Amino acid sequence: MKKIVIITLILLSGLSVWYLFIKEHDYKVSFKVKGTPGSVYHQIISWESWGPDPKIKNITTIDTALFEMVYQKVKLKDTILNLEWSLESVSDSITKIEVGVTSNEHSVINRLGILTGETAYTRSLKRELKEFGKRVNDFARNFRIKIEGISEIPSLQYLYVSSKSSRFGKAGMMLRANADLYPSILENGVEESGAPFVKVTAWDIVSDDIKFNFGFPIIHKDSLPTNAIIKYDKSPAQKALKATFYGNYRNSDQAWFALIEYAKRRNILVKKKPLEIFYNNPMHEGNASQWKAEIFLPIK
Repeated sequence: MKKIVIITLILLSGLSVWYLFIKEHDYKVSFKVKGTPGSVYHQIISWESWGPDPKIKNITTIDTALFEMVYQKVKLKDTILNLEWSLESVSDSITKIEVGVTSNEHSVINRLGILTGETAYTRSLKRELKEFGKRVNDFARNFRIKIEGISEIPSLQYLYVSSKSSRFGKAGMMLRANADLYPSILENGVEESGAPFVKVTAWDIVSDDIKFNFGFPIIHKDSLPTNAIIKYDKSPAQKALKATFYGNYRNSDQAWFALIEYAKRRNILVKKKPLEIFYNNPMHEGNASQWKAEIFLPIK
């Protein structure tokens, strides 16, 4: 009997040491959101404010594993919180998030408090992370993405303007390119043969910077208004994954992440050089929820 008591005490002591001093996180929160890991990843690393005051920028991203993990520090008045985010795809449009949280200064006290039930510490963590999850879901409600599967990018001959920006800056650069290109097409009597498009020529997926051509498909003629800014090119049809996007075109790149995830889950090798074809004119059509774009991701 005495031996059993001693063994039990040793096990309890070991468990206590592990729980208080070795266990990786004080607390872990798990939840699911609407969106792909790529989309959620970028929303995490752009999150700057922990707490009720959005003016206080107290979140710093320390390390990342692209679309899979984010490690952040949150500077509060009495402690620094360490957040370790883990992202896992549940389906083509749902991501499971796990956040392990550790306090630099109050880890042992927090762990002891958690043993007695919910504490002010755990309530504050849940509140902040619940608010983050709500923002992610609210963002996803701004658009719809329908994956069409394997399709084909149409052959194109076109006039275009080259641009480069961050992925977030794509919409603004499209407007600038259109201001250069479209008046020249009208003035020179060039006949369009399709809807305007963006063809990404380079995407640094780590820095999230892109280079792209904004163009109009045309019917070729001998005299085209080409110059140092406006250029002509043509491209053959190409096998690709296709998605249909409905919503404001500033969010159309969310379909890129949806197609990347679709390809990953099905072991399809793709080139991360999306092509977007836009079927609505934002200058004339106010209901952005009805704007349609076809998004293609070339298959290797």
